[in-house]
Amino acid sequence: MPLKKIPFKPGVNRETTSYANEFGWFNSDLIRFRKGRPEKMGGWSRLSSNNYDGTGRSLHVWAALDGSKFMGLGTEAKFYIEQGGGYNDITPIRSTVTLGSNPFYTGSAGTSNLTVTHASHGAVVNDYVTYSGATAVDGITAAQINKEHQITQVIDANSYVITTTGSASSGSTAGGGSSVLAQYQINTGLGTVVSGTGWGAGFWGGTTSTYSATTLSTGINNSVTSIPLTSASDFETASTTLSSDLDVYSTSITVVDASSFPSKGTIKINSEFIRYATKTGNTFGSLTRASDGSTIAAHSSTDAVTFVGIILIEDELILYTGKSTNTLDAGVVRGARGTTAVAHSTGVSVKEANDFIGWGEGSLTTASTGQNIRLWSQDNWGEDLIFNVFDGTPFYWDKTLGTSTRGSSLASQAGASDCPTIVRKIMVSPSDRHVIALASNPRGETQQDLLQVRWSDQENPFDWTPTATNTAGGQRISSGSEIITARKTRQEILILTDANLHAMRFVGPPFTFSFTLLAGNVSIVGPNAITTVGDRVFWMDRENFYAYTGKLQVIPCTVLRYVFDDINLQQSFKFFAASNRMFDEVFWFYVSSDSTEIDRYVKYNYTENTWDIGTMVRTAWVDYGIHDNPRAAGSLNGTQYIYTHETGHNDDGTPMTSFIESADFDLGDGNEFMFVNRLIPDVSLNNSNASVQYIIKTRNFPGQSLTTNSTNTVTSTTEQSFLRARTRQAVVRVESNTEDVAWTLGDLRLDIRKDGRR
Repeated sequence: MPLKKIPFKPGVNRETTSYANEFGWFNSDLIRFRKGRPEKMGGWSRLSSNNYDGTGRSLHVWAALDGSKFMGLGTEAKFYIEQGGGYNDITPIRSTVTLGSNPFYTGSAGTSNLTVTHASHGAVVNDYVTYSGATAVDGITAAQINKEHQITQVIDANSYVITTTGSASSGSTAGGGSSVLAQYQINTGLGTVVSGTGWGAGFWGGTTSTYSATTLSTGINNSVTSIPLTSASDFETASTTLSSDLDVYSTSITVVDASSFPSKGTIKINSEFIRYATKTGNTFGSLTRASDGSTIAAHSSTDAVTFVGIILIEDELILYTGKSTNTLDAGVVRGARGTTAVAHSTGVSVKEANDFIGWGEGSLTTASTGQNIRLWSQDNWGEDLIFNVFDGTPFYWDKTLGTSTRGSSLASQAGASDCPTIVRKIMVSPSDRHVIALASNPRGETQQDLLQVRWSDQENPFDWTPTATNTAGGQRISSGSEIITARKTRQEILILTDANLHAMRFVGPPFTFSFTLLAGNVSIVGPNAITTVGDRVFWMDRENFYAYTGKLQVIPCTVLRYVFDDINLQQSFKFFAASNRMFDEVFWFYVSSDSTEIDRYVKYNYTENTWDIGTMVRTAWVDYGIHDNPRAAGSLNGTQYIYTHETGHNDDGTPMTSFIESADFDLGDGNEFMFVNRLIPDVSLNNSNASVQYIIKTRNFPGQSLTTNSTNTVTSTTEQSFLRARTRQAVVRVESNTEDVAWTLGDLRLDIRKDGRR
């Protein structure tokens, strides 16, 4: 028979079965379609060897009049301005105070921790504080204290713990002098989304990496304090005694024997519950004192230390300290950590929950309020930068003061008047030079109105007081319950609430701006899941992709079900859209269902109307323009970097595994078996050393598992590859996993002959 040409259609399609998508593409990773042909996506490399604290969630680039280039970078921990590959910390300061006399206190001898006394400090775990003027304390030198520190534990409203590089000589010693200046940066935010913080944090159906499980052997009501199990052999108990006295400032606990205690959990000493996150030898560390509603107290050497086990039965957490055979019957506390004690039936699942992520766990990760991760918005006022934390204070950075100067609140600038103090998103209007604050506090009020839009006077970012001679003002959006985000276009600002799409347009005095309801029953999955390309705006909601070009339209998507069937909407605040104008593409980076961080993308080519999918860990993106290539925030082995994209063909110096895989296609009429003995590749490679793999998979029925029949290495000089396959249906996969390879696919031809029906 003559060679059979396989005419693959552009774009990945997962809206049908593989068999129904004959001659289409069904799966991909790190590829794109250009002129209808699949090709490997460009590579990336680190901008520099420098890294930064936190996860980058916001990038913004601009150029000054002198040609210098800057990039604003916001994380849950810091705000930086990048210049020349270096990261300059301009995180604003919330307070600067002189501490009381001898504010530092060492715990046990050898500890590197210092307990800091500061009444009403307002700090949360992971906050940054810088000291100056301190003297040495118990062997910990002044140089080891007078620097920036991250707060590792908040004991109460008046004390917290830092970790130094020094070591206490004697322990239980106060010091530091009477001239210690503490400079607190603004509170850090959440790095991952939880449904709340403090008591009741997290969500039911949380996860635990490993756990023991059994069932109730007998039903229980909502008040019994004896829990009968089918088997309690795997449920932990342990006890020991303190090896030394424990005061209220102690940040570690040393016991006689910790060998039977798990690596993290909760212990009880007298009436105080204490959570620990580390265990080294016989010492528990990373403590949360006075947990589970108890009161912090001092304890004496030889006091009993008992492990507190936690079990999960349906939606109820239960504490216990001991068991008898298969019954948990000592120290049982029903409805623990904000849950409710209810009746449970015989045979329901009982899970060990010492490592459970669910209610109560949010207070271990952060003391912040609010359910969402920290997001930043930023925009330029000329050469200067206006930026703010989502639902936080707007800040201003003056370029003339240099990158060693921190940002400061908008309201603190010279000549400031009525500046908003709590804002969801801030931006500068595209042509008329007003600063716009969305979901802000109304003028004269301190509470945020989630539908309030305010703007400054034209050409004055600091004057927000409306007068007869200026254009400052405000208006409340008429529909929806909260503004989620907004995006500038060439002619207007699009505002998305939780229910509607509005347009904000500059009309001049006396009204300054007009507001028009464009569409109802439309929203967005997260504040950053939107991007602009020219006069087109693209975004993603919880079930569709949208485009706005003067009118709203749903974008037909050939991978819609694939994306929304495998998506973690709880982490939707992390989702973001990104444009790559080099190739007429829009990415949406999202969190898959079995992850808590971005690990996947879906990509749309708006010129060719094709979609593809893939895996990539990126948390923020900015398109080329100011710089020659797109930039993106990502991580390597847990360390955060900025990457330059569309440069080379590798993953930061290592091979990229890039592939495209077809849907099933019949080799004949679908009835008879066909024999394939060779393929004629058509692939363009970037150099004579480059190669790709052509992988042929086969099956005889749509419901049958695929069998890899052959793997054929193809170079630029390969004319044909021989194989032996007898089948009805085939799948072709082309991939590369070596360095410095780029490829573009043409047509595939197969040598096929009939081989009978049986």
